[in-house]
Amino acid sequence: MTNNRPISGAQVVQDRSKSALPGFLHLRGTRSRKRQAAILLSILAVLTSGYFTVSYFATHAMQDLADTCTERYELELENADIGPLPEALPRSLCECLASSLLDKNGIMRLALVDRGLLEPLALEPVTQKDASACIDALWVPNVELATGLPHE
Repeated sequence: MTNNRPISGAQVVQDRSKSALPGFLHLRGTRSRKRQAAILLSILAVLTSGYFTVSYFATHAMQDLADTCTERYELELENADIGPLPEALPRSLCECLASSLLDKNGIMRLALVDRGLLEPLALEPVTQKDASACIDALWVPNVELATGLPHE
C-alpha cells in the first residue's frame, strides 16, 4: 500500500527533533557547562580583539587624513597672502572634517581604506554643508571688533 499523502516540512522537522533530543540531553553535566563557558570566553576574546584592531586601523586612517589635509591647507594659506592665522586652526579644521567623514562612513569602512581593502573613492564624501558646519564650530568671533559695532 502506497501512501500518497504529501509530507509537510513541519512534520519532517518534528520527527527529526524527536530523535535528536535524547542525544543532546546527556550534555547537561558540569563538563558541558565548562566547555560552553570556554567557548563563550573565546568568542568574547575574538570579538574584543577584532574591535580593537578595527579601531586601531580607523584611527590610523583618520590621523593620516588629518595630517595630509593640514599640510595641504597650510600650503594653500601660504600661497594665498592671508595674514597670520592661529597655529592650531588648520589642524582643528582638518580633524573636524575627518570626524565628519567618520560619521558618514563608519569605523569599519575607514579601517578597510587604511588596509587597502577598499578604494577611497568608495567612501561617501564630506559635503560643503559639513565643511561649513566645521568652520562654524571653530569660528570664534572677534570680541573687540564686535564691541565697536553700534547697536540698533
